[in-house]
Amino acid sequence: MSGLLTYSLAFRGEATEDSDGIVLRASAPSWVHETRLENGRVAVRFDFDQGSEEALLEAHLTFKANGYFSAVATIDFGHGHRLYVETDDDGRVNGSADEHLRHGSAVLYVVGGTGQFDGATGQVTCNFVLSDTGDLTDNQLGMVFLGKEAVTRPA
Repeated sequence: MSGLLTYSLAFRGEATEDSDGIVLRASAPSWVHETRLENGRVAVRFDFDQGSEEALLEAHLTFKANGYFSAVATIDFGHGHRLYVETDDDGRVNGSADEHLRHGSAVLYVVGGTGQFDGATGQVTCNFVLSDTGDLTDNQLGMVFLGKEAVTRPA
């Protein structure tokens, strides 16, 4: 099987500190995220499919200077379908307009996979917030090339 698979998931979970950085663990149910331009405004609707299967995220962020971090993560879609992703030192976490939240973002590169994602390449963008109580919200958009014809990660 080859082709481009695009997905969007909203992970919710927790962040805990360890000696090297932060460990993230979260899950994301199936959902519909609808964005509409109507009456000169942006309207957004989220419809979560409660009781559906969930994707699981496990990640480790290692912090560098000035809020930058590197990350390695596994996104488990169930039934043996996993993506392995990582970023260089270009992820970033900053403060936010809410004094209780830190806002972060990163581009993660697909470095491996199993099941449907065997031989996959591509990128996953993450836009997340970490609360001062350890709550995590991570919105991901993945564009993953399936199959052996996939384009490899740039050097």
